[in-house]
Amino acid sequence: MSATADTLAPDPDEEPTPRERLAAVLEQRLDVPMAVLAVVWAALVAYELVAPGAVRPALATTGNVIWGVFVAEFLLKLVVSGHPLRFLRRHWPSLLFLVLPVLRVLRIARALRVVRVLPAARVVGSSYRAVGTARGLLTGRLQFLAVMTGIVTFGGGQLLYVIERDREGALTSLGDALYWAANLAIASNVIYTPVTLAGRLLSLVLSTYALVVFASLAGSLGAFFVESRQERAAVEDEKGET
Repeated sequence: MSATADTLAPDPDEEPTPRERLAAVLEQRLDVPMAVLAVVWAALVAYELVAPGAVRPALATTGNVIWGVFVAEFLLKLVVSGHPLRFLRRHWPSLLFLVLPVLRVLRIARALRVVRVLPAARVVGSSYRAVGTARGLLTGRLQFLAVMTGIVTFGGGQLLYVIERDREGALTSLGDALYWAANLAIASNVIYTPVTLAGRLLSLVLSTYALVVFASLAGSLGAFFVESRQERAAVEDEKGET
């Protein structure tokens, strides 16, 4: 599903109302198209970082259209949910990332660009949306971890590129930044030390993520072997009884 996964789920302590059941059906219908749109948006955000100046206006327009679709989806779910306050309380990050693009038309937008906050927020927003999509559509734990690692790598590389672009001693291309992020997020392998404090903090986050994923995989494998052993023991017991 999208980044607003489980946004319309009824309260587990209450009997679902007809409106909540209708909301659940709506969310299921929106799963696939919103997933495709989330992937397209993430790709556009990445390409806009390195695109020639001549095509950036078209990319920005396309991105704004996609953003408008996400806003419409969010408002539709807000209305259909029947519990607006609960909806907003559970999913305030989605609202935050939808509001950030509005800063482009405000005076504060110029200052935000100077400190690279707005471009970084767009990268984080597209990554958050993609993670939400994966969480809703993928039921397998290992599948979700694999897709999320790809999203984290892609978003982490973009973030480093945005944060350290044009800084002395920094990586000079988005490809190099993505390679750095892949090494950190997958193997916790440090091949480059960022030159900014924000970049170093990002490096710590990606290294921590790699450790968490490794622990999750180890736990999943351990559980698999334990279950296999229990199944074999149960089969042997049944054979012994017969």
